[in-house]
Amino acid sequence: MMADNWPAIDRIIPAEHLRRYASISKIKYDQQKQDLSHQAHILLEEQKRKFLEEEYLEREFEALEVKILDAAKHGNYDIEVLRFNAAFCSDGGRAINNSEKDWPATLQGKAKNFHEIWKRHGQPKGYRMMAKIVSFPKGFMGDVSLYVDWS
Repeated sequence: MMADNWPAIDRIIPAEHLRRYASISKIKYDQQKQDLSHQAHILLEEQKRKFLEEEYLEREFEALEVKILDAAKHGNYDIEVLRFNAAFCSDGGRAINNSEKDWPATLQGKAKNFHEIWKRHGQPKGYRMMAKIVSFPKGFMGDVSLYVDWS
């Protein structure tokens, strides 16, 4: 049987049609990707706005007390108090990532509020506070974690 008689041969799509289809598909994919990126940016900005307006609440402090006691009960000497996006710092997390001495000055919103509470009440009782970048999505600084330590 010769290849010229195969029904599939008659259905071969011209390459030019596939190139156009691929171009249109790529444009649509790029637009969707751009739209998702834009939506993610809007969401991050909304989260940042809320974070900057929020304060560390008494009920959160009460829950922190329980977490500290539970951690100590299990032989641990530190706990994560707060996690937030590095973009919520005034320098995007650079000072924390570089372990600069003045990193607390870059805290804003809820993190700054917690730092002030710790400074007034936790530090005098022997607690230390640390911060570190804990995620690097796509190589960029992601989340910051604030820890209290009693070692």
